[in-house]
Amino acid sequence: MVFANDFQGRNDSEILNAAIQNRDADGIVIIAPRTVDGERNYWLLDSAILLPENTTVVLQNAKIKLSDACRDNFFRTANCGIGIEDPQLIHNVHIRGEGVCVLEGADHPRSTGDGGKILRRVCPHYPEDICRFADWIPEERRSVEKITFADRHDYTYGTDADKEGESHYGDWRNIGVLFAMVEDFSISGIRIKEPHAWSISLEACCNGRVEKIDFDARMHRMIDGMMMNIENQDGLNLRNGCHHIVVSDITGMTGDDVVALTAWTPVQKYRPGGSLCTTHVMHNDWSRRDRDIHDVIIRNILACSYLCCSVRLLPILAHIHNVVIDGVVDTRSTEVLPRYATILLGDEGDAGENFKDSLQNITISNVICNTRRPIYLQGYLSDSAISNVINNNPNCEMITMLHEDGLNNVSLTNMVCVAKK
Repeated sequence: MVFANDFQGRNDSEILNAAIQNRDADGIVIIAPRTVDGERNYWLLDSAILLPENTTVVLQNAKIKLSDACRDNFFRTANCGIGIEDPQLIHNVHIRGEGVCVLEGADHPRSTGDGGKILRRVCPHYPEDICRFADWIPEERRSVEKITFADRHDYTYGTDADKEGESHYGDWRNIGVLFAMVEDFSISGIRIKEPHAWSISLEACCNGRVEKIDFDARMHRMIDGMMMNIENQDGLNLRNGCHHIVVSDITGMTGDDVVALTAWTPVQKYRPGGSLCTTHVMHNDWSRRDRDIHDVIIRNILACSYLCCSVRLLPILAHIHNVVIDGVVDTRSTEVLPRYATILLGDEGDAGENFKDSLQNITISNVICNTRRPIYLQGYLSDSAISNVINNNPNCEMITMLHEDGLNNVSLTNMVCVAKK
């Protein structure tokens, strides 16, 4: 094994990447609190730490923070990124935290949000501040009652908003930890605080585990005296082609979905890997890529979402099957109910078609909800079972369906709403 503090570079990104490039045969790199020059005890990144095949990063009570100059991930597998049009499969990549290990976003992020969000240097979160300062709101709608959902959520904070030559949209560089095309992987034992978009995203990864992750995000934060909007702070996203993965022991709060399986394949023109203005780092030639997500276990989720769902399964022109969801406790107070649901299945159709067999062989059990919709079925669910679901809001249906034929051969048992007081 090698120790990051033993290496040198012009900045912390160079030091950490040098340690990884010069790792021993066992592939282990130890990142402890920074001692390089005594200026500070945490690592400050200007660019991502790149993880090649056969690498194990062990964080030991370490904090890694993004600098205000950084528009990049904390960690990214080295087989993907700008200029890599067709990422190739790599093996054996691991991040393991020991003790208290924190990945923290920049004080003034250059960019936040996903590939569809527009950057604004001043991007208020509160409706009254949107009316006062948001230059995208026409004069005739500058009242809180007329502010739309799009007014609040199509725009996101980023200091690159006014910079010539920079993208003025979010993209995959805003993701905290980004793995693509990795077989045999693990991510464990870390806290991710104020990410610039999704905390963790996996594209076409298999045979892995994500566990003991704590999220700390709320879709807004105070910057320079104003509460700014920070979009798409999902916790963990498993994307197209992911399979044979265990997700467990997830805690904290996210801005968007806590855990999402997003097999989303919109019809678009060809986009090579590493393209910007998208949250996919891989190419979108679906004739060469697996669209589906399958064989996933999600368990022990003790967390909540500021805006959306604890667990979301989203198949668009794709399939999600063989998924076990067991042990979800929505920790949000019932006094502030989120917009969507605890478990969200499918999509309303705006993003694309949900097939009748899009969601198949799904088991959902042992769920405690604090939402308006405990189980929200926007698409179709077949050959599945839902059991032992309790909702603490007595004024709701246990399952909300958009389609009368949304359920096909689905067992529903022990579904309970608390009694009215």
